[in-house]
Amino acid sequence: MAATAVLWGSAFPAIRMALPDYSPAAVALLRITITVILLLPFLALGKIGRLRRGDALRMAAFGITGMTAYQVLLCFGEKSVEAGTAAMLIAASPVFTTILGMAFLGDRPGVRGITGLGVALSGALLVAFTSGSGNGSLMGALMVLAAAATQATSFALQKPLLKKYSGAECVFYGSLFGLLPLLPLAPGAVGQVAAAEGQRTAAVVWLGLGCTAMAFWTWSRTLRATTASTAALVLYAVPVAALGLDAVAFGNAPGTGAVAGGVLVLAGVAVATLRRRAAAPSPSRVAARGAGALREPSSAGARG
Repeated sequence: MAATAVLWGSAFPAIRMALPDYSPAAVALLRITITVILLLPFLALGKIGRLRRGDALRMAAFGITGMTAYQVLLCFGEKSVEAGTAAMLIAASPVFTTILGMAFLGDRPGVRGITGLGVALSGALLVAFTSGSGNGSLMGALMVLAAAATQATSFALQKPLLKKYSGAECVFYGSLFGLLPLLPLAPGAVGQVAAAEGQRTAAVVWLGLGCTAMAFWTWSRTLRATTASTAALVLYAVPVAALGLDAVAFGNAPGTGAVAGGVLVLAGVAVATLRRRAAAPSPSRVAARGAGALREPSSAGARG
């Protein structure tokens, strides 16, 4: 669990480290490419099954939202938002998931769920408006929030796919589809690799290797070794890990308002999560439902 939180949390400072020499789109392109390359041996060994034709459209939508849009928006946002602050804003993703469920799936979160949603959303807005001075920082924070919204959309698209495909299969095929819109930018990305400093390129490689492939493995081990409710604690630890790593790597510390907003985000998500568990009719059903939901972040690309 600790390894997963650190691996996911390290994605946010790694993006900041790469951005001086790489464009946001190039970071996303190279990260997805590395992920696909790392998973190709599993395809050759038969560990990744074939994609059914009837699922191609949904898988493509999942890949474009969860891989392409999420990572490009997050990278653009981190050009002017510190890594720890970005992690706190991404933690608001369950807010958008709840909103989508209410709008399209007929979900009824109840009083506690609505309360948690409101608290988390207010915290996200507080982080956005106190994450620095100037329009650049505000725009960056809003782009990170947009990334959280696209992540939530990808979760909704992925949920039916997890009934047919493993997490690794979703990562692989989602990455393939997510790579397609970025391929025209490949020549420019190659040129940036040639001109970039070694540590910037190492950060990009780490995004694909550590923050995606290794994090997926440790997350899967966590889900197998403990209950879903215990594993969920990892999601709350990711912003904490990101804040610590950002402080070590760059000496950054978010302001009081941003920290307060981040606490509100996590508190609101916790309230909504506790409501859902309490409403479940049996522990076994909670574990089954929770495990399915918790696999989504790992399948969407190591949530950083």
